[in-house]
Amino acid sequence: MKTKLSITVLALGFAGAALAQDAPSFEEVDQNADGMISQEEAASVEGLDLATADTNQDGSLDRSEYEAATGGGAQ
Repeated sequence: MKTKLSITVLALGFAGAALAQDAPSFEEVDQNADGMISQEEAASVEGLDLATADTNQDGSLDRSEYEAATGGGAQ
């Protein structure tokens, strides 16, 4: 059981690192420039899990939530 959990955590860590390297900037994802990333906009970012990234559970991501989930996005 412990080994299975460790492998899962390790795999999620690699997925998060890959997302951080390849994630578009907040501005690129926020297509309507309203300062929030909607569920539809978030769907364009491969590997981004809106439900996990949406820490305040309002159904969208603000800049800080997006950057926390992607490691800051592309610069």
